[in-house]
This record gives sequence, C-alpha cells and structure tokens, in this order.
Amino acid sequence: MTVEQLLAHFPNLEKDICYKTLKDSVYYLEDIKDAITRFKFEEEYWNLCLENDSSKEILLLENEFSVMKNETSKKCDWVLFENNNLYFVESKDVKPRSRNKERKDAIKQLIATIEFYSSKIDLSTTKLFSQICFKSNSRIIKTGDQARKKIFSQYNSDFTEGNHIVFE
Repeated sequence: MTVEQLLAHFPNLEKDICYKTLKDSVYYLEDIKDAITRFKFEEEYWNLCLENDSSKEILLLENEFSVMKNETSKKCDWVLFENNNLYFVESKDVKPRSRNKERKDAIKQLIATIEFYSSKIDLSTTKLFSQICFKSNSRIIKTGDQARKKIFSQYNSDFTEGNHIVFE
C-alpha cells in the first residue's frame, strides 16, 4: 500500500489539518486534546519523539482529531504510515502511579482503532505496530510485557510502550 492508496480510503481528509507528510530527521509531537498536533523542540514539553534519519516519507494522520472524529468508539491519537507499516499510537499524559488504569484504556483505544482501519482497508499485507506513549523527559523505548504483546498479536500487531519511534 502507498500513501496515496491509504488516503484514498479517507477522501475527505484535509492536508495539513487531518494529515501531514513528515520528512525531517526528528520530530517532537505534543498531543493537544481536541486540536491538531503541535510540533515542539527537544527541550520543550512533548509526548512522542519520531526519529527519521533516512528522511523517509512518513504520513502522520490526526486520527482522534480527524480520521475517527465522528466515531463513537474509542480511538487512538495518531496513526503513522511509512513503507507499508502502520503505527497506532495512543499518548497518555499521566503520572507514573496512574499508568495502570490509563494503560487499560489505551489498550481499548488501540484495539478499537485497529478494528476501524481493518474494516476500511485490507491490512493483510501491512505490518502493524501498536504503541502506548507515556510522557517522559527523555526518549524511552520499552518493549511492553508479554501479556499485552499476546493481546496485540491477535490483531497481527507488534506492541511496545514508550515515547520514541525510530524509522529505519
């Protein structure tokens, strides 16, 4: 699947509001409730770091704000598309002691989003990744526990937890 083929499934999306093409080497995203993503600098407040040293074309879909805005189901914040890989990302901005409760909600949001996209697009040849992103002051990649990995394997999706994605 190409970027154009993916976007064809959502013909009413407005460029630069509902989706953006990212080509720079590093992005710091801040999730803003009921608004489009803000791009930040490393020393500022941010939720997710994207590293793209190869300057590949990455499509950032404002999933919660745009693609699934009118859906009554739960939904994750962002969907990223790169080289036939789809990344479903839910960002949670909570203190460490609140993470277990928020983690359960994030899993529901990610699964509902995967199911939504699967109902619109044949994802059988697309590699899926699901990630819960907890705000941190540094870049963290955590693999996630085996129970959550098993849940997401039922959806043919890898699972991680962290606030950093590297596109290789």
